[in-house]
Amino acid sequence: MKKNHKVGIAVAGIIVLLIIIGIVNGGGKSAPASSESPIASASALASAAASPAVTATSASPVAAAAKAKAKPRRTTVRPATPAPAKSKKAPLPPPPPPPTSAPAAAPSTPAGCYPLTNGGKCYEPGEYCRNSDHGVSGVAGDGERIVCEDNDGWRWEPA
Repeated sequence: MKKNHKVGIAVAGIIVLLIIIGIVNGGGKSAPASSESPIASASALASAAASPAVTATSASPVAAAAKAKAKPRRTTVRPATPAPAKSKKAPLPPPPPPPTSAPAAAPSTPAGCYPLTNGGKCYEPGEYCRNSDHGVSGVAGDGERIVCEDNDGWRWEPA
């Protein structure tokens, strides 16, 4: 019989301890009614549960709490919603518009040179010719007359 009695006390102590942990962790919706802090009352209950004088049949608050069935509570965890930050600073003015650039300058080519390279520049004597320019004559950037001839490859040569 002594063995069952010790087991009953141990079970009652564990139940009380679980109830105390639930209360301390905020399992209740309101603060404790007594002027004691929850930690102080938890310490008192824990020490009372650990004392050998407490029995399951006594009328102590610890034994009554051990007999009471703890009802599971549903707890809803709500995500924390950060409050909007209040700023005392004035809002920043909008950024200035991008600077307008001058229109792109026309390529610096003399008015009289022709044909032009694919990049829009004047050919000079000695430069390679395009296939479409074979046999064509024109004017170089310095005003000199040039002809696209086959001279170790198709090149612009002085005319």
